[in-house]
Amino acid sequence: MPSQSETHPAHILPRDKISKLWTQLLLALVPINDLKTARKQVVKIYATAYSDIDEFQDAFSEYSNSDLREWAVKPQGRIPNYDPHETVTSLLALPEKFLGWLSKTLTVVAVVSGLVSVRWVYSVAMDGLHLVTVLEASVPATVIAIGVIYLWFLYVDTLAHQTLGEELRVGKDWVQKRRRAHIVGSGVWNRSLLGQAGLLLVGFFYFLNSLSGLPVAGRLFEDPTNYFTQLITVNFDLFYQSDSLTDALQQLIQKET
Repeated sequence: MPSQSETHPAHILPRDKISKLWTQLLLALVPINDLKTARKQVVKIYATAYSDIDEFQDAFSEYSNSDLREWAVKPQGRIPNYDPHETVTSLLALPEKFLGWLSKTLTVVAVVSGLVSVRWVYSVAMDGLHLVTVLEASVPATVIAIGVIYLWFLYVDTLAHQTLGEELRVGKDWVQKRRRAHIVGSGVWNRSLLGQAGLLLVGFFYFLNSLSGLPVAGRLFEDPTNYFTQLITVNFDLFYQSDSLTDALQQLIQKET
């Protein structure tokens, strides 16, 4: 007979259904094929970086193409489960977990001390339970509402990241017939999906690809995507030597202006 502590399937099913509905809605709204086109452009930039930067090549010089293929697809299984907000949600959950643990511990102490007639221990435990109740009740409803909304946004963003990451990751079939530079570029791409950089870059190049159809953009750039691709590839040394992407972009803006 299952214990009461086990999670009943009926409690799990609604959440799974909600996640699937959100996923289906997201995939219906997002232009996945256009994002995959942008992904190819990003992977090509990574591959060009490998070909142009000697230190990049030296880092993989001891690996055969077969080893590189395994390295490239190694993160594939982790991408659909990656949580970009894990640290934040864990910290936000700490107070609730602590108060829950404290409440259960004090309840056990109160019951045991009551049975063995240790009045002062029972009194301390009951005072502690009262304090926990007061602390929980003292949190304003507005703060709770804001916290719930914030956690909901984090959940939606995490679900979007996991869904798009699963769709845009590259697998064995992708790297099987690629040249060495593109194998490395694919491996770097997969690892970028275990962070925010991958989707940001894809979104940026999707935006550039969309600009080409606008008359205003055509007056400024004949080919916006090619312009920014060339801008990045010509300045690989700047990106490589910078401490961060933000630092590199600041230097690039200063250089261009």
